[in-house]
Amino acid sequence: MRFQELRDADGTVIAKGLHPAIAVVAAGAVARAAAISAVVSTKGCIILHPSDVEDELKRAAMAAVDQHQAALHQKEAKVADAQHTLQQAVDVGLKTSRETATAANDLTGFDELATRLAEAEEGYEVAVRADAEAARVVATALGELDRILGQRHSASTSLDQARGSGDGQGVPEAVIHQAMNLQAALAAAEAEKRLAVQQADEIAQVTRAASRDALEDREAAHSALRSGMSLISAVSPNWGPGMPLPGLVSNYRDSLAKASAAAEAAEAEAKTVERAARSRLEEETHDLDVLVGAGPEHIDFRATITAWVNGERFSRDDAVFADEAFSRFGAEGTAALLSTLAGRGCQVIYLTDDPELLGWAIGLPHEAGGASTVASSRTRKPALVSE
Repeated sequence: MRFQELRDADGTVIAKGLHPAIAVVAAGAVARAAAISAVVSTKGCIILHPSDVEDELKRAAMAAVDQHQAALHQKEAKVADAQHTLQQAVDVGLKTSRETATAANDLTGFDELATRLAEAEEGYEVAVRADAEAARVVATALGELDRILGQRHSASTSLDQARGSGDGQGVPEAVIHQAMNLQAALAAAEAEKRLAVQQADEIAQVTRAASRDALEDREAAHSALRSGMSLISAVSPNWGPGMPLPGLVSNYRDSLAKASAAAEAAEAEAKTVERAARSRLEEETHDLDVLVGAGPEHIDFRATITAWVNGERFSRDDAVFADEAFSRFGAEGTAALLSTLAGRGCQVIYLTDDPELLGWAIGLPHEAGGASTVASSRTRKPALVSE
């Protein structure tokens, strides 16, 4: 729809030569009111009042508030999610910390028990070797004593034989003297060997007692290891009956060390995750505080109305009849909005008494727009005539 002139109810033309793109019509308040009332029911004509612009600005402001509230709710949800994530990370961190402490205690406790057993075993082995060596010394001393006693028996036999072969004349003095010398030597040797046996036996008794004590220590260490396994959280190994081999003990110790290292690695990873979660919560909380402090976005009035006139409400088939609708933006802003509407293909008929805006319209190129006037009359009811 395009309007070429304005007529009143009697058909009298009160304004003519309306430009098909931008027609700025000079009219006072009464003339504007009469003109608008004449076309208010005309199909294809959109009437704009300053209140329409204000309503759009209010709507945009409310939309900004709603958008701000939505952004707040979204950010609050992110903060809550970050808090939940942090709490989960803290819980995992505490769990891994406890597991690390437990694994470390298992390893430390087992090391103490295993070390005690290893030392007891080493002490027992030393005591047994000492006992065996003492027993060998006793056996050697007894062997030497037995040899001396055998020599004594042989000497006595030789003397008896000499006495029996003397035809009743007795044993020669030289033989007796020799036998006495041998007897003295054998007696001294026997006394020496008996002393050696006694000394060796005393040492053997000491080493035997030490061996028994070492055995008791070894059994006590083994018993402590067996009972101490119940205090270890890890699965106890099946070592079978008797004293466990050192290699089996070392293998189990290695498994405890691996478990401790794995627990430490898990704790370190949990702490890294916790730090990241805490950092995220701080960031989200800061963003929320900034958003709350900033409040709703301050709308740009002119940009808002420019977007509005570029919206779906206005189409190229419309004739927009505006009663000082854009006056709040001044002559320059109004001119820009009129150009925007005309650029969409609308015919814009703008009623105003702003001389600056009228001067702008007069200076427009002929193909872009122009200015006209409405006679001021309270008795006439103007009407727009369309093509």
